[in-house]
Parts: sequence; structure tokens; C-alpha cells
Amino acid sequence: MPKACPCHHSQYFYHASAYGLAGEIERPVQQSVPAQAACALASGGGRGTQRVEKFCLSPFICFDAAYTEVGGSFDECHNKHTTYAHSVIEGLNIANVVTADRVVSRMVTYSPETGDGESEHSYDITGSHFVNLRIAGHLVDIKLSTHRFHAHDTYSKFEKAYHGDQADDLLPWGSQSEKQLTELEKLEEQYHALSGIGKRAKLWKKHSRGPKGGIYWCSAAGHLNLRQNIDDTELQNFGGIIVIPKFGVVRIAQVLVHKDYRRLTMFHVQMCSGSAGSTDGAGTSSGGGRPYP
Repeated sequence: MPKACPCHHSQYFYHASAYGLAGEIERPVQQSVPAQAACALASGGGRGTQRVEKFCLSPFICFDAAYTEVGGSFDECHNKHTTYAHSVIEGLNIANVVTADRVVSRMVTYSPETGDGESEHSYDITGSHFVNLRIAGHLVDIKLSTHRFHAHDTYSKFEKAYHGDQADDLLPWGSQSEKQLTELEKLEEQYHALSGIGKRAKLWKKHSRGPKGGIYWCSAAGHLNLRQNIDDTELQNFGGIIVIPKFGVVRIAQVLVHKDYRRLTMFHVQMCSGSAGSTDGAGTSSGGGRPYP
């Protein structure tokens, strides 16, 4: 009788990626910013890291350091495949308008040992946060709603909340009145980065959710209300979407929810005034293949 192999064998495919920052400047000069500190996990698991120090494309994008790590392995104690992706940026400065001492993005995935057609991947973004995030000089002291994504850690849980009117605070534009959504639509004429968002938000308000089984766009900052933290400001915000006069649009802590993966992007800045371009960063994505039964 052959001796039992002590090693764990599986047909599972690991998936995780992370990057520090990437962008594209369109004017007054054209300049691409390749993904900095980009890291991808091998399908067989293991670990990977990257680090970039002192990057600066003045006056648009600078940071002191960006570092990422991904990993995947089998947890024998809990019979789960575990995958993680981390991204950290220190000393972030985007056009002297969006700054932060530290931006941390964390994504962890637990997956069943074997595919039985019913078990699901479980995701968590606990630990993702900003340190001293400032927008146009204003301190944006926000605690991300990581606990809400923890409560809806599987695709079926999130989908049930989304279609059951229990996820308004997780929408990219947050929970807004009809008047506020009309204002958001009007802003699209001036800020092209908002194109189509107001219409989409109004459809949501009318309970037009679309079919189940798709990819859901949401935000861990959908509950943000700048008026509660900042007095007399020209900034406007609709959940995690912040509009900055004569500069552009900033989106905070965007999350894509898919049956087989989730992706967290901690910031997405779209400049559309004195200069034009976009940059996003502290991005992590994690998921898993569907192993054979």
C-alpha cells in the first residue's frame, strides 16, 4: 500500500494582484505613469513583493514610497485556500490637492478546499485606511465601512443586501435625495468625469437594480458627508465621490464585487480643469479559481 503523501495537492488556481499607483497625464503635457510597485501572484500560490522609493512626476504625482505584497497558500487547520493582497503608499501628493501621509489597502480571500457548486469565496478589506487624508487642504477624517463588507463577505450575501435595499450606504454616490441626485446630474456638464453617474443613481432610486449575477460597483466611503466634518467649504460630495472646483473629481475606496474576485481601489483622481489626466492607487485584487469537486 503506497504511503500517504503529507503534502496538500489541489487543482485550485490562486489569484491576487496589487499596485501602488498608476496614471495618465493628458495635458498640458502627455505622460504615462506605469503601474508602480505592481505585483502579481503565481497561480500556484506562494508570495511576491515589490517596492518603489521616491517617485515624482512634478507637479502632478509624487510619493515617498509604495510597496505591495501578495500571497497564497492552503490553511490546513481550517481547510481553506487563503489569498491576500496588500498595497501601501506613503507621502502621497497629487497636484498639491490630494495628499495623505499613508494609504493602506488590504484584501484577504478565503476559498473552499474543493468546489461543490455551493460553497463561496469569502472576502475582507479590514485594515484598509487613510492617515491624514487631505483634499484641497481640508482634512477628510473618514473611517471606511470595512465592517459592512465584513458582514457581506460572500457574493450571495452582498447581492441579497444590494437587491434588498440594505446597501444604500455602500453605493459609490451614497444615500442621496432626489434633489441631490439632480444636482449631481447638473455637475456632469462641468465635470465630465461624472458622466452618466447621475442618471445611474436616479435609476437606482427608482428601484431599477438590473439583473442579478453581475459585477457590483460600490464604495467603502459611501456614507461620507463632508458637511458634518468641514464648515464653509466649496467642496461637494456624493458619498465617496468628491467634486473639487477647478480641479476635478476624487473617488474614495471603490470596490468591485464579483462572484470570483473583489477589487479595492483606495483613490481615483480625475483632473479635468487646469490640467487633465487621471491617477489611481493603493489597488488590491484577490479571488480564486473554482477547483474541481
